[in-house]
Order: sequence, then C-alpha cells, then structure tokens
Amino acid sequence: MSEDSSTGKRASPAAAPAPGIRWGPFTARVPFVHARAEWPEMVQNFVVAGATGLAVVPIFVTAFGMTFELAVSLCIVQAFILCSSFFLFGEPFCPGWVTPALPLVLAAAMAVEGIPDRIAFVTAVVIVTGLIFFLLGITRLGALFIRLVPLPLKAGIIFGAGLSAIVGEFSPRGESIARVLEYPVCITLSTGVTLLLLFSQPLEKLKARFGWLAVLGGLGMAPGFILAMVIGPWVSEVNYDKFKELFFDPVSGDFVFTLGDLFFLPDITGLVSGYSLFSSESGIMENLEPGIFLAALPLSLAAYVIAFGDIVTGTAILKSARAERQDEDIELDEHRTHLSLGIRNLAQVAVCGPFFPLQGPLWTGAMVVVVERYRRGRDAMRSIFDGIFSYYLFGVPLLLFFKPLIFLYEPVLGVALSLTLLLTGFACSYVALAIPRNRIEIGLTVLTGAVIATHSTGLGLIVGLVASVLLLGKEAWREETD
Repeated sequence: MSEDSSTGKRASPAAAPAPGIRWGPFTARVPFVHARAEWPEMVQNFVVAGATGLAVVPIFVTAFGMTFELAVSLCIVQAFILCSSFFLFGEPFCPGWVTPALPLVLAAAMAVEGIPDRIAFVTAVVIVTGLIFFLLGITRLGALFIRLVPLPLKAGIIFGAGLSAIVGEFSPRGESIARVLEYPVCITLSTGVTLLLLFSQPLEKLKARFGWLAVLGGLGMAPGFILAMVIGPWVSEVNYDKFKELFFDPVSGDFVFTLGDLFFLPDITGLVSGYSLFSSESGIMENLEPGIFLAALPLSLAAYVIAFGDIVTGTAILKSARAERQDEDIELDEHRTHLSLGIRNLAQVAVCGPFFPLQGPLWTGAMVVVVERYRRGRDAMRSIFDGIFSYYLFGVPLLLFFKPLIFLYEPVLGVALSLTLLLTGFACSYVALAIPRNRIEIGLTVLTGAVIATHSTGLGLIVGLVASVLLLGKEAWREETD
C-alpha cells in the first residue's frame, strides 16, 4: 500500500503503481515492456504531432538565423527531451511546452537587436527557468513560492501572455502581421474552426449526440490546420511545389523519388556546433553576461508561475479519474516534477540552445483526451502510461523523421504558428479573467496584463505586485478557488 505525496492519503490496497525501473526519485519505463500500444492515442498522434511539433519552425528560421533543416532538427531534439518526461522520469502527465510563456519570451527576444544577442538572451531565459525549477525542487519550496505570489499577479501574468499573443499577431510593428497578410483566409478559417470545435457551447449539445463530432473536437487544432492545408491552394495562399519536387523533376516531370528521399536525418552536429551552450564555435558563452540573466529573470519567473499552474491542472485531472480507476496508484509528486523540468530545460539548452517555448509539464488537450478514455476502465486502457506512451508514439517522434510529411507541412507552418498563438491568447484570457472575484481584482488583472503585453514582463510584475499590495492588502494572498 503506497502513499500519495500530494495528498498524504493512502491508496487502496488493490491499487499499485505501474511497473518501472526506479532510479533515485524517478521511474524509467521501457516501451512495450512497461507500456503497451493503444491505437486510438496512436491515431491521434499521427494527426496532431506534425502540425504542433513544427509550428515554431518559421520563427527559428526568421528570428534566429537557422536553416529550415536545422530548425526541424531542433524540434526533433526538443521532442525527445519532452518525451523523457514519462519514459525517463516517470511523470504521469502528457508533457508539452510552457505555451502561454511563448508569446512573452518571443516578444522580448524580438526586441533584442542582432541574432547572436537574441540567441544569448533566449538561452539565458531557458537556463534561469531550468535553475528555478531545479532549485525549488531540491529545496521543496515550490509550493511556498507560489503562495507568496498575489493571486491578481498570477492572473495578470496569464492575461498578459494571452494579450501579448493576440496583439502580437496583429501588430504592424512585428513580422507576425506579415503572416496575417500572407494567409488571411487560411488563418481566419483554421482559427474559427478550432475555436468552434473546442469552445462552442451550442456545439457541445451536438457532440453529445454525434460521437464523430466529439472525436473531431478532441483532435484540438488539427482539424482547423488540415482545413487550411486543403483550402490554401484554392485561395492562392499556399503552394506545394517543394513537396511535388520531392517526387517529380520540375523540368522533365519524371518521377524521381528514391528511398533516400523518404527519411529526414536531423543535423545534430550543426545544431550542437552552432547553438549548444558549450560549443566553442557558437560563441554563446561569450555573450552570456550577468545583465542578460537579470533581463531574463522576470520572464523565467512568469514562466515558472504559469508552469506551476499546469502542474496543478494535471494533478487535478488525474485525481478526478481516481473514482473510476482505483486499480492503479498514480504516483503524484510535485517535487519530482520540479526536478524533471529543471533537468529537461537545462539539457535542452546544453544541446541546442534557444528553444523559446520552454520545456513544460503539461499538454492539457492531450492529457484530457488520454484521461477521458482511461476513465472507462482497465479494459479500455490498462495504465495511464499506456495512453501517454501511445499518444507520443512511445517517446520517439517518428513523424518528424518522415521527409514527405515535413515538406507537406512546410508551406503552412506560418498558419500553424498563428493558430497556436491565437488559440493560446484566447485560452489564456478566459482562464485569467475567471480567477478574479471582484471588480478590484479584475482591474488589477487587466492592468498587470496590459503592462506585460505593451511594455515588459519585468515592469508588469512590479506594477502588479505593488498595486495588489496597495489595493487589496492581505486579501491579495487569498486562497484560489477551483
């Protein structure tokens, strides 16, 4: 009989943790040994993985000076590190990026002149974020730190992230406005369909009647993205010439596809030599001055607050399934989660540097989808890890090695990025504005978020903290409702 460290309650005598290999506070699990295949999750991975995993490629190409191939290589490496969450550290969550922090870090990075300095800045953000997770995990002070953050400030950080994402997509000062002008129909349709499938209240009644509609909604942003891929050529916003050239000679029209054209081999050597923290060629260490770390600190603190909220969310989702699944003891430990996140972010920066979405604890959409079927009993899904491993194709991002798929996605990755940011902005906004309980807290949330979105994260944190103390006093630290 085991004890849940997050609740202090003992699990049912019939319950046992999923088998694995213990090492320190972690548990490693081997595909097909400790986790078996679940085809519904595998099918969803085939639909969703490429669209989401490559969405940030255009930013690495334009803002960080990478070639397309090198940017894809970076996404492959971060995907492996992301999957270490469950197969190496034993985390029972579907891992993801710290997505709400993405627009904040990106906006701050774009304000830095020069690609080398921009790379150094994002590298510093990843380092500081990793150290915060690791140190608060070692000292077990994570929960205490979060309790010291006033609730309106937490809401303001999330609202600022959402506002920054939406404003950034339509700001004439940024390059993102070029995406809206280049793909007006594709971005509008894909965003509209995604919001409809995920958040439409009238559609919820239809989902209850038509199972296929519920399945479609469970695929997240994939249906909207696929619609953009289909509609794009018809409205002259997308062309697949490069994809066609993979199979046919552009001059003669002859079929030229070979087996070597089937697989994409990531350029790990170029990635490490050009962007690794310890590479003698990259010169990143020379640009990492103390001032850069100080500039990165507010962003890292904001990312930590957001990620801690994801840990709480993931824990709540798993606890909600316990009534239906008393046969498995899911080991929840926020200290282990902190340590794994620290190691993952530091490993990311050591290998290939400036991954600005950061390594986070949870992909909420995937977690909800996996747990929903897990609730149905052992016959539907033996262990939560079976579903997680299958959703991530057992920890190996196979689709990212498939060159035809990469070239098929390449013309519409700008659409995927805008869709990701707009969806993030919408979700962050409604989550943030659900936290305040009175008009003063609403005002503080909007004030903090507006300063973060229009000026800087550091100034927003200062304004939010001071205003919360002066306007609310000790009520600023009230306990957050569910």
